[in-house]
Amino acid sequence: MKCLIAVLAVTLYFNSPAFGSWSTQDLVLEGVYLGLLYIDCEQTRVAIHVKGGHKETNPLLYSHPTETQIRDVCLSVMFSQLAVVTLFPRWRSEIILFSVAFEIGATHQNIALNTTF
Repeated sequence: MKCLIAVLAVTLYFNSPAFGSWSTQDLVLEGVYLGLLYIDCEQTRVAIHVKGGHKETNPLLYSHPTETQIRDVCLSVMFSQLAVVTLFPRWRSEIILFSVAFEIGATHQNIALNTTF
């Protein structure tokens, strides 16, 4: 059920009028970014609360954040990135590419720290 709600939310998100001027490439890359952000947040949640003993390195989170803090930071990052690409449409593609690259690095660091599922 959660998966269906997520698919519906993403569909509504990308079909909103705010994305009318976005290229297909930008929409796809934004979807990739959101997927990577989700993976990063889940890796952090699992590392902190399931595996234990992991010290968080993200400066936006405390060393041992709660699930609420993880959720709040992840949502803040998602909406902040969306606000930036909306405010600077001329640089949209570059900002999204930077966001994707950053999340690839973050998920890779999580893997390197042995914090994967």
